[in-house]
Amino acid sequence: MILDEVRARDILDAAHAAWSRGDVEGVLSQYVDDLTYWSNTGAPDGAPLTIVGKMALRAFLESIAEVADSGSVSEYFRLGDGLGRAKIECFIRHKQTGHTLVGSYRQVITFRGDKILRVDEYHDAAKMAAFWRLIAGETVERSLAIKRQRCLPER
Repeated sequence: MILDEVRARDILDAAHAAWSRGDVEGVLSQYVDDLTYWSNTGAPDGAPLTIVGKMALRAFLESIAEVADSGSVSEYFRLGDGLGRAKIECFIRHKQTGHTLVGSYRQVITFRGDKILRVDEYHDAAKMAAFWRLIAGETVERSLAIKRQRCLPER
């Protein structure tokens, strides 16, 4: 069976709908086991990030879901030359601080049968890095404030 544009978008939309529900296993059900996920940013030093395999992607997605709520939806999708191209609208809200990043990014998707084989994501790297630096700074400040509070003598 040849994958058509409607079915390809359904697969992508199912992955994003699962992510928006916080359903990591639902996301992974849309991928092949030997998947590759690549993002132009996301490594601890802000460099590109490559993840290979379902287990590694599960760990990555769970680490995000642990600290943030997020949602995403494809606004645009086309399938041509065997590749899906999508514009994704999204948000991510840090659970502890409440800070929210809203934006969009591009995805280039390679399919194998009715599953996603590879996703390449292109984010605004500077915007993402600034958001996570803000979160990290405020999280550290809150932890220090709590520690200082615990050390104050009772009156």
